[in-house]
Amino acid sequence: MPTPVADNQAARWSAQQTRSGRAARPISPMLAGALTAVTVLSLAADSYNAVDGQLSARTTGGRVVVGEPNSHPWSASFGSFFLCSTTGRKIILSRIRYETLVAPLSVSFQLRRVGSTAHSVSSAVGEPPSFRNPDTGVNSPVWGDYTRFHEGAQIGQTCSESKEGSQGFTELFFVMRVDERGGVISRAWVDYTVDGLGQRQFTLPINWEMTACGSRVRALVPDSYCWPR
Repeated sequence: MPTPVADNQAARWSAQQTRSGRAARPISPMLAGALTAVTVLSLAADSYNAVDGQLSARTTGGRVVVGEPNSHPWSASFGSFFLCSTTGRKIILSRIRYETLVAPLSVSFQLRRVGSTAHSVSSAVGEPPSFRNPDTGVNSPVWGDYTRFHEGAQIGQTCSESKEGSQGFTELFFVMRVDERGGVISRAWVDYTVDGLGQRQFTLPINWEMTACGSRVRALVPDSYCWPR
């Protein structure tokens, strides 16, 4: 059964795993050397997915897979979630929840902010900002201002500004730390409030399945696209 987690909180949540249509998701050329056996399915880059029409991640859903290096434990990062306000109201982030099919050792979240045109990071071995490959020891840093996610973080940029690109963006990263078993986040939710709307809680679903390959992933998720090492 999937394991729901609420950013190190004890609350339990129930949800069913979902899948969406299939189409290619672009991968940043800046990290071509840092990516390992990445398989990606389904994206509508300009299709906003915002419950109650307030916050968007500018994506619908699908799957992204990062191949397993030889060194363990290791980290896999999943990005290209562009957080923006669909209405122009300021968004105040509360927490991030996620559901796992294979539990990683840990999951952390980072926000990358850039003020001008820059590449996004779909997925990579390693974690921000260095994206260090544990096998080669090579860093593949990506420019930006990185901060660990915390309650109260704010999103003020509109989706039209974020889509334009020249005005920068805020990119949410899911960072999984795993051992030889690997890990799978089947989907996630971003809880938030909206400036001017009191304490009313909103939720943005992120219906992406994020996979860091490993032995348990290959055993429990036969369609994971994780090939034997």
